[in-house]
Amino acid sequence: MTWTQVKMHSLPHAILHIDADAFFASCEQALHPEYKGKPVVTGKERGIVSAASYEAKAKGISRGVPLRDVKKICPEAIIVASDYETYGLFSKRLFAIMKRFSNIVEEYGIDEGFIDITGLRKPLGMSYQDIARTMKATIEQELGITVSVGLAATKSLAKIASKMNKPSGFTYIPNRKAAEMLSVMPIDNVWGVGPNTAAYMRQMGIETVSAFMNMPWEIVQQNFTKPHQQIWHELNGFKVYKVIKEEKQRYMSISKTRTFTPASKKKNIVLGQLLKNLENACIKARRHGLLARKMTVFLKTQDFGVQALDVCLTRASAYPNDMTPLVKDIFAQLFEKGVMYRATGVVLADLQEDMCVQADMFESPVALMKMQRVYEAVDKVAKQFGKHALHLAGALPAHASQHSGSRGNIAYRKRHLLPGETKRRRLAVPVLAGVVK
Repeated sequence: MTWTQVKMHSLPHAILHIDADAFFASCEQALHPEYKGKPVVTGKERGIVSAASYEAKAKGISRGVPLRDVKKICPEAIIVASDYETYGLFSKRLFAIMKRFSNIVEEYGIDEGFIDITGLRKPLGMSYQDIARTMKATIEQELGITVSVGLAATKSLAKIASKMNKPSGFTYIPNRKAAEMLSVMPIDNVWGVGPNTAAYMRQMGIETVSAFMNMPWEIVQQNFTKPHQQIWHELNGFKVYKVIKEEKQRYMSISKTRTFTPASKKKNIVLGQLLKNLENACIKARRHGLLARKMTVFLKTQDFGVQALDVCLTRASAYPNDMTPLVKDIFAQLFEKGVMYRATGVVLADLQEDMCVQADMFESPVALMKMQRVYEAVDKVAKQFGKHALHLAGALPAHASQHSGSRGNIAYRKRHLLPGETKRRRLAVPVLAGVVK
């Protein structure tokens, strides 16, 4: 088989990869215009850097650095608590904008996604490059953050392209120029090439992306497994990976975990954190119309040890009241007196559609119907008054201690209302740059 280089317009596919720049920190700068151009760090509630703006990165601050060292490195750094609720709203808005241009959007992460814009030149009256630039400009104007965009014939090339001119860059890699443009890029910059594979490639004399691209197909077949053969095809402009629209049916499990600070050895606090995770997992399951047949509960100690137990439910459920007794039983087996815990988690698995919940032979159908109605009411109250407006009594220590402590680490959105909001009504999307006072 021989492979030939072809021009972008002759290809059957045009793929975009959009990657938000320093997403969490950029969201804070969008909400606080006074932070623009300044080093911003999130993670005040954890005691370590969760995200750093490009201004902070330029000063030598990176993710995972203890906050006690941040001020030593950069005295002028602005340190704020992570506001995941608001970051999630920014993310939803980000993907909503992408879907205005194409209905084939893959939400690859909270801050990045792939968009298939194949065949949209005539409907949109623009070239593929102009579609990319227009989408980029729309996101940046409406959200007040910057994104980097890559355009290419495949997902692998598009993802490489988006990283080449950060922040706020746009890079187009046509097939005919791909080898030239990637001639000095290290091979371990390729999506799907891990450290071990990169080391193996270097032993073969493959240091750069183009060196791998230019290998004869027969040599690739002889020396690499199928996943890396697929990467070779992708790098040479031949589509292997599809842009996949994520659907709720794709959920194999739902996981909710949260690290809390300070670490605690108090039984009621650790259990409260665990029950709050259970509530959050169940909220997500109900939102997507899913029920769980299995559940995993785990505790993480301060020294990063993990203890976990699994349990099968007698009936598929997404109701915390059903699962709380099981969680408490597991907790009693896992919790060790005197041990400092830093995180808890709940995983709901063996998910099925919430279509017809079957009561077990020892359970009253009337009781099950009452449970369903109770949580319909809980979800309705949450829509009107906010998430966790009603919650388990056992989770109260987690709610009471959320973002509390000597650091004054309360997220902005917990302390302030945006224009148009009241304490009882939160906006579905944030009011963004240039509006927030």
